[in-house]
Amino acid sequence: MAQQETWLIKHAVTGRSFADSRRQHFDCHLELADGVFCFTLQELPREAAEAIVRFSEELNVFRFVTPADGGPVVKHWYYVTPESVQYHGQLGELTFEAGSKIEYHPEDYWGD
Repeated sequence: MAQQETWLIKHAVTGRSFADSRRQHFDCHLELADGVFCFTLQELPREAAEAIVRFSEELNVFRFVTPADGGPVVKHWYYVTPESVQYHGQLGELTFEAGSKIEYHPEDYWGD
């Protein structure tokens, strides 16, 4: 079984969801280049992409990784650089960058 990823892009921490890979089909490609996380989303509905650009100052991007071995889900919270958020309508592609992230491991937060 391969590692599974779930993506969630929200307005603020508890705000509305702009994109949720559990409910919408889109492709998200992430790469790390010179310490910067570079995101490329494809097949996201145009309305969602335009809302993400409009609220680029208030985005929260989460990636939940379920390990192939069935271990606990690891949550990654990325801090988006607002001016990097761009929608390329002709390509149907949304791109943005994050300069940092916090990684949460459940075993680090639950006491015995």
